Amino acid sequence: MAGAKSEEIQVSGRKEGRRILFPIDNSENCVRAFRWYLRYVKKPGDFIVFIHVVEPAYSAAPVRISSEFPPQILGDLPGAVEEIIKKGKALGTKYMDLANKADLGSSAFLHMETKPGRAILTSAKKHSVDMIVMGSGGQGFFSRVFLGSVSDYVVHNSTIPVVIVHTEKD
Repeated sequence: MAGAKSEEIQVSGRKEGRRILFPIDNSENCVRAFRWYLRYVKKPGDFIVFIHVVEPAYSAAPVRISSEFPPQILGDLPGAVEEIIKKGKALGTKYMDLANKADLGSSAFLHMETKPGRAILTSAKKHSVDMIVMGSGGQGFFSRVFLGSVSDYVVHNSTIPVVIVHTEKD
């Protein structure tokens, strides 16, 4: 998988029982989905592997970046990437704190990939998880039909059980 990058944020707690991959983002849907997991799915001994997939704002395929490009063209690309990583780590830490409060062990990873669904399935295999639990993206009908969705991709291509949590506002 050219261009894919994964970085472990940290690990806390024990690693026994079921291993559950939980993709995270900054949305309220994601928070509600995690609360739903805690209420209806959580079992003692579960270990949660949080993954935050970041789609890079650039594509390495059509454009090659060279040190010969003037800074005006590149902008502050390294600074932007650093900021994305910083925010991703903070998000992972936030969810690990929520897991810890629920007496769950957890780890968190930041994964940079142009195809989030593929990154989720790759992480599921890499971390030997038993199940994927994720919130729906909240796309409307036409967006799903024309653009597809990450959750649709994961459901149709996963070899392990996937739980999609459709949440409504509290």
